[in-house]
Amino acid sequence: MDLIQRISPALLSVLPTTPRRSAEPPAFSPSATIASTSSPLDLRTSPHNLCLRPFAVFDDDFLALLGPSPSLRVVAQDSSFRFAHEAGIWIPSSRECFFTSNQFYPDPSANPTHKSIQISKIKAPDTPGGTYSWEKISPSPDIPTANGGINYNDGALFCSQGYGDALSGALVYMDVHPPYASQVLLNHFHGRPLNCPNDVVVLPLDGTIWFTDPDYAIIQNLRTVQNLPTQVYCFNPATGNLRVVADGFKRPNGISFAPDFKTCYISDTNASNGLGGKISDVPGTIYAFDVVLSPASTKPNRPYILLNKRVFAFADSAAPDGIKTDTEGNVYSGCSDGIQVWNSDGILIGKILIPGGIANFCFTDPGVILAFNENRIVEVRLNATGSIVKY
Repeated sequence: MDLIQRISPALLSVLPTTPRRSAEPPAFSPSATIASTSSPLDLRTSPHNLCLRPFAVFDDDFLALLGPSPSLRVVAQDSSFRFAHEAGIWIPSSRECFFTSNQFYPDPSANPTHKSIQISKIKAPDTPGGTYSWEKISPSPDIPTANGGINYNDGALFCSQGYGDALSGALVYMDVHPPYASQVLLNHFHGRPLNCPNDVVVLPLDGTIWFTDPDYAIIQNLRTVQNLPTQVYCFNPATGNLRVVADGFKRPNGISFAPDFKTCYISDTNASNGLGGKISDVPGTIYAFDVVLSPASTKPNRPYILLNKRVFAFADSAAPDGIKTDTEGNVYSGCSDGIQVWNSDGILIGKILIPGGIANFCFTDPGVILAFNENRIVEVRLNATGSIVKY
């Protein structure tokens, strides 16, 4: 069967059935969930719970992005816990990708309230179609409730959400070789503990580290005290300076730069309540900002700031989580129906449908994405290359 399905303009404009406006949960979107009955998409799945036609084309630009033979396969799975959830830190030199699990209770009999997150790594084969191998790792010291991450200084930089009111969120650097030594780089804003850093990216123009800091630690009972608003920060590791670069978000989440570093994309995942539910009338939105040298600075080394906040895209299926860009400037985000892709104008050009949805993912080799599907890791092959920079 052809893995590609083309969605006609007519079906984009008119639903084949009348939406149930009073439904709970809301049934207002043709792809609000993978099981929507009014969707124009072909959502049939195989016995292994993969969509039979996973590549949904909304615009011809997506056909060029997919290339002549796109494919999708499960390369790792574990039904015992949600081992593949966030981060996705690709280390080209070792062909390994580090990632984090969802929250789980490691020993409910001894401590039924203590949550944990497992960091793992998966090694990519040298040839297409080869076998992946993955294993759990144990940083030293531990990185409490790790979440998003990025490659940095030949290692991995993780967002740590912290645990308990005495252990704040932090940015933690980890060596990618055993024994995986870790070191806290940042854990407060001028004495006020961070909330729970969620995702992080590096701006190669000046080596600064940019990260989001939402309130999920409160929502998910990791701690009871919130010390700061939900904001986006820029950290200069050379000077130790930390400054706020954006606010006004309910739950800032994914963050990424365009390949030319002139635009910064940040998602607000308020439409996902952090506990598995959806909220229909709040932002599930990716915002775009201009990345510019501060026009007000009187210093010779002017800092980069964010200007001109604007809506880039609103996701039809709850909230866009992790964000990545490719070398052509297309923007990808993990959503509840898989990975959605917009061109640089914010037009939805296609979807990679994956039942159960995707929180985060990463580009590895040119033309390869690893998507974290909770109990599975899915390899996607297409004709796009991630705008990955070796920091």
